[in-house]
Amino acid sequence: MNSKDNILNLETSAIIEAVKAGSEKILFQIYETYRNEFVGWATHHHQVSEEEAKDIFQESVIALYKNVKKGKLDTMEASIKTYLFGIGKNIMLNAIKRKGIETKALEEFTESNDNGISEHYEKEHLINFVKRLYQAMGSPCKEILEMFYEKGFDMESIAVHIGYKNADVAKKKKYECLKTFEDRVSRSHFKDILN
Repeated sequence: MNSKDNILNLETSAIIEAVKAGSEKILFQIYETYRNEFVGWATHHHQVSEEEAKDIFQESVIALYKNVKKGKLDTMEASIKTYLFGIGKNIMLNAIKRKGIETKALEEFTESNDNGISEHYEKEHLINFVKRLYQAMGSPCKEILEMFYEKGFDMESIAVHIGYKNADVAKKKKYECLKTFEDRVSRSHFKDILN
């Protein structure tokens, strides 16, 4: 209980300075103070399991640590809790977006091949088919889509990682890659599932 009282009584700037100085104790306090509340909030509002929520919170604390070390939070006005919950929400939304890509592609495929396919083949075959197409995408498309939808990178980070001029170039490329992926799915024929 003391650790909770300590962290809640500290100013955001003091917490950031302690993390920057390498204090593991303060990170542990942040983790202990907000974890249960985050898990409760995430499972209630975003339909994730308790285990998924715990993993997401852990990722959020790691992201907080990395961003503090990079100096990105030096002028942050929001509370640590608000920041952590914001990161967690972004991670959840990116996971939903990624699932959405596969679902949308799956729906398009089913619509364009609506000849009783679902009666003959289980949905699982279609999902595996869409995943195979996704995995077969070449560079840099596969890398960009994975970084954005699976790892939660922002467009600026992707631009730096891939070597693009700026976030706008990366954003345009991501759009083109997504379109290519969707086109591949809609152009694919029923027989491809059997391969």
